[in-house]
Amino acid sequence: MELNKLSDYEVAYPHIRKVTLCYLIDKNGMVLIAMKKRGFGAGKWNGVGGKLAEGESVEDALLRETKEEIGVELKSFRKTGVIRFYFNGEENHNLNQEVHVFIADSWEGEPKESEEMMPKWFGPKDLPLEGMWSDDKYWLEDALKGNYITASFLFDENNNVKESNIQVKPKANAR
Repeated sequence: MELNKLSDYEVAYPHIRKVTLCYLIDKNGMVLIAMKKRGFGAGKWNGVGGKLAEGESVEDALLRETKEEIGVELKSFRKTGVIRFYFNGEENHNLNQEVHVFIADSWEGEPKESEEMMPKWFGPKDLPLEGMWSDDKYWLEDALKGNYITASFLFDENNNVKESNIQVKPKANAR
């Protein structure tokens, strides 16, 4: 099957690896974003999170990854979306992922740098979008406001958004 558009990828890859992504928001509305220092996405600002270990739930992976990457233990968080990412070309199918997005507003510990991530606080209007994945400008602001995002993105060979399908449920109607 030749893969040309987003719907082709959705049919060809119905089951893709699940990962977590979390943004901490403090009581002043500041958002914690971290610079990825190694591995997939190195050099980009992003939320914290990662792949599920075998037999691990999405929530367990969220808690483990947040502790490993920035040294905090989440106490209160809510799911604010599921986003599917597809990378151009059949040879990149192992990069495709279903990202479960969370917002956390309570945690123990102070976020600190690890071998993988360098966290930094940003104002909600000062997010480093130019240094983030190209899809973030389409959904992150809505997610940070508490809206529920369901989306799919297809990236081109330069990891720019080639095609997208985004649904936003206002906060009052979010799951």
